[in-house]
Amino acid sequence: MSRTAKPGDKTRATTAKTARKSAVSEGPRKGRLHLDALKSIRKMILSGELAPGERLREIALSEDLGMSRTPIREAFRTLAAEGLVDLLPNRSVVVSMPDKSEAADVFTVLGVLEGLAGQLACRRMTAEQIEILSELQADMAHYFEKRDRLSYLEANRLIHEHIVEGAASPSLLLAWRLLLPRAERARHVSTLDHDRWDEAFKEHVEIFSAIERRDEALLKTLMEAHFNKGIEAMKRNEARERAQKRAETYAEVGG
Repeated sequence: MSRTAKPGDKTRATTAKTARKSAVSEGPRKGRLHLDALKSIRKMILSGELAPGERLREIALSEDLGMSRTPIREAFRTLAAEGLVDLLPNRSVVVSMPDKSEAADVFTVLGVLEGLAGQLACRRMTAEQIEILSELQADMAHYFEKRDRLSYLEANRLIHEHIVEGAASPSLLLAWRLLLPRAERARHVSTLDHDRWDEAFKEHVEIFSAIERRDEALLKTLMEAHFNKGIEAMKRNEARERAQKRAETYAEVGG
């Protein structure tokens, strides 16, 4: 037997419908805010604007980014999973100290992944994808000539991402994205070595040429060598840091 509608039923139904619509629209909005916060804070860490060991304050970041503290907290959790921040027992969050031994290991694994991605990209990239890669390469050359390091690094990231996406392998892309934040931090450090920066740019020219010719074997070799030379640059940088510390110690003793 059907129930006779009461006067308040329509109002409650309308309210429930509005609430459901609000929840649906709020979900994507919250997701966007989380991604915006994540990208902004990650960029500040990778660029060195937020230094290793620096404490991250929710209130200050929410004011700077113009959003509530909730997406900031969610971003902290993602950054912790990426190894870029440490969540301490007292609920404070600090930028993690780079693990130099881990950076070399990450570069080694990423080099193998991108070597495979390059091989697959040579087979599977469309003419349009190669054209887009050419445009990204031109962007990189522009920023290299201007010595605009941060813009160069962003163009570099987009090129590597485009090649991995061109491999058309979802599993490979997932593995690459999990390692990328750790690798990006090391890459930012390696370009402080200007000789390595010049060398890396020349390697990218060769990598693009190999993709354009769809030379799988050569591209695999070039990609792995590209990362191995990055590891060598990191080791040189560590040696310079040790030498500088020794020099400071000697100066203190001599003074």
